[in-house]
Amino acid sequence: MKTVHTQAIILKRLNFGEADRILTVITKDHGKMSFLAKSVRKSKSKLAGGLELFSVSNVSFIDGKSELKTIVSTQLVRHYGKIVENMQTTMLAYDFLKLIDQHTQDQCEEQFFDLLDSGLQALTDHHEYPTVVSGWFCSQLLGLIGSGVNLERQANGKEFSETDTYQFSFDDMGFFVHPSGQFAPRHIKFLRLLSKVSKPSNLLQVAQANALASDIKPLLQHALLLAKD
Repeated sequence: MKTVHTQAIILKRLNFGEADRILTVITKDHGKMSFLAKSVRKSKSKLAGGLELFSVSNVSFIDGKSELKTIVSTQLVRHYGKIVENMQTTMLAYDFLKLIDQHTQDQCEEQFFDLLDSGLQALTDHHEYPTVVSGWFCSQLLGLIGSGVNLERQANGKEFSETDTYQFSFDDMGFFVHPSGQFAPRHIKFLRLLSKVSKPSNLLQVAQANALASDIKPLLQHALLLAKD
């Protein structure tokens, strides 16, 4: 049996037996996988230091016939430790792990790993803008799973107007004009930015970015919930 090397981010972990742990991870080049980390909960474990939550790790594992692969060595590459210094960023980081787990299959593309890595990095670097980071992450994830919001035209095919207000149709994944709509053209423009920029840092100079992100947060969350089903 050969040994395979990859980079991984832990999505969830489960204690197993007296000192082992079963890990669900997203990898750089092997999709989503399940690992067995033997004796990792022992105080002198050589694996433990390279298997932290909110981290990117180099992982070597034995590629046997079982879907549960055994880890033989680990090395910490990046640890986003500042995330846990703030309750809101900690909860968002757990949300990111959960969302990636919910919306990926075993044979998923590298972009899901990259998105999670960038999301954890952004929560570390821009902890004062957690809602903006979360909005960017959710919008990017919707795009990756093919459930992105229609932002080019209204749900009926008409062009957007600078004077109308809009409501959102989850059936059509698009906006429609409504006299008392909760969304203005500025929200739609911000959603376009969320879906297009490669890093959330590009959004921080947008006027009222936090307020706009808060307004559209329920829309993005519900869209992801529907996509999961």
